[in-house]
Formats: sequence, structure tokens, C-alpha cells
Amino acid sequence: MDQEWPLIAVQEPLCLCRGWPHEEYLRTTLLAFEAYESGYAQDPEKARVYDLNLRRAFFYEGRRIDDEDVLCEIASESGLDAGSIRAELGERKYKEAIVADYKEAMRLRDEDGLPMTSPTLFLGSGEVVHNPYASEKKIENGKITEVHAPPAYGEAVYEGFRGILHRALS
Repeated sequence: MDQEWPLIAVQEPLCLCRGWPHEEYLRTTLLAFEAYESGYAQDPEKARVYDLNLRRAFFYEGRRIDDEDVLCEIASESGLDAGSIRAELGERKYKEAIVADYKEAMRLRDEDGLPMTSPTLFLGSGEVVHNPYASEKKIENGKITEVHAPPAYGEAVYEGFRGILHRALS
């Protein structure tokens, strides 16, 4: 994520993201993924709100989404049953499935050359559109070692994504 902060600032000048306000960086985002899965099992619509709130909490508010108490606070703010999420986090109910999903994504990246970009859009036509504005990255031993400048900035990115969304809705 450290490499993404400057890119967010350059690509999205109106973004209200701020630098990480804590001395220690996140230990892991695995718990956040597990909490999301727990929320999705409760209510997929509320889980979508939870997902947005988790991202806002991390990127905008600087909240520690590696902390179970914070994850449960955000779940409650999103209309989910935080007690249920806390219990499932304690059981690590979704950990194995999330790790398996991650391993499959890395296999697809490494063996099939599938780009790993955010967002990746799956259009109704079946077309898969990887973020055309993502910066090229060099990955060695599973770690990002270089991030290159993005191919476009600001309004060009807005227009490009508008065009992709227009294709999706056609």
C-alpha cells in the first residue's frame, strides 16, 4: 500500500486521502477480508456498505482495519451484527477460504499472466477489463520492487473510465 499513496494522490487529485497517521503500519489486512466475508454471509447489501466503510476507514480516516475492535465498530456502523462478526473472527471461520482465494489469484498472475489491477471490471458481455490506468509494477519473490508512473492522470482517467462504463451499459 505504501507504493499506492502517491499514485492515488496523482491519479485522483480530488481524493481526500491522507497519509497514515500511526507510527506502526498495519500488520495484516487478512482480518478485514475475514470480517467482510462474515458480513457478506449476514447480508450481501449491507456487506457492500461495509466494504466501502472499511476502505473509507483505512484510506480516509486512517483507522486500523487490522484491529478486531475497529472492524466490529465499522460493521456496526454499516448495519451488520458486530457480535456475530466478532465471534466468526475469533473462530477464523473464513481464513482458509480467503488464503485459498489469494493463492489462486497469485497462480493466475504467475502462470497465466493475468494482470492484477484494481479495479478489474467484468462486463455483462463477458469482457474482462483490467484497469488500463494502473501503473506497471515489477514483482520479485511476491513483493513489489518497482512502481512506474501511471499512463494517464486526472481528467484523462475519468474520461477513460466513463468510456468503459458506457461500454458496460450498452
